[in-house]
Amino acid sequence: MLNTHVYGPDEPGAPTVLAIHGVTGHGARWRRLADDELPGVRVLAPDLRGHARSTWEPPWHFEQHVADLVTVLERHGVTDAAPVLVIGHSLGGALACRLAHARPGLVRGLLLVDPAQGLDPEMCLTIADQTIEFFDFTSPEEAKQDKKSGAWERVPDEVIDTEIAEHLVRRDSGRWEWNIGCAAVTALWGELARTPVGAPAGVPTVLLRAERANFVTEGQLAAMPAGTEVVPVDADHMVAQEIPAVVGEHARRMLG
Repeated sequence: MLNTHVYGPDEPGAPTVLAIHGVTGHGARWRRLADDELPGVRVLAPDLRGHARSTWEPPWHFEQHVADLVTVLERHGVTDAAPVLVIGHSLGGALACRLAHARPGLVRGLLLVDPAQGLDPEMCLTIADQTIEFFDFTSPEEAKQDKKSGAWERVPDEVIDTEIAEHLVRRDSGRWEWNIGCAAVTALWGELARTPVGAPAGVPTVLLRAERANFVTEGQLAAMPAGTEVVPVDADHMVAQEIPAVVGEHARRMLG
């Protein structure tokens, strides 16, 4: 079972968003977007399998993650009569597209935030190897500097500090790790090399493409159906943390 953070009014009839985080993330990353950008909206933000407070047990393939997400929606009363907007970041974008194919009646639209699919296998192997080699840190300060040297460079310090408080844990060894399963995360980099799956035809889809990142491949764009709205945004990969107002603007528009 997935641990699911619920933000906004948890009541029948409230417009609902399913927010899916990326590899190494957690559901609480969506709290700022929910609180600041989506007032009056119920946001369901699960910790994916292998991450944070959810089970870390395998399998970790796309199909299991989609099945987990269906269970989350059904547990929170989502039906074909009241489908949700799905916001998916990175890995979450790949899962959002597959969820829309598996259970189209539950999905009213897709907001794909720098989604990652069909990545170069050699790159995925390199990142998987680095995940194993550099999995922990000597201190929270080292973890913060690691974030700021990569895709979190322009994310405000207070957002990174919240990330550390929520998601960094000290192990019995005395070293610090993000609260994720190394095996699960390594396996997911293999999944991200799989052939891209586009959104189903007829499902309103907006794809926010981070101009300072390289996760949205040409293969992924080619898999998207005609009518997909591709929006370039001046951000690195952590779009919702760097410029949440842009994500919020598109989400509100899609919710009507």
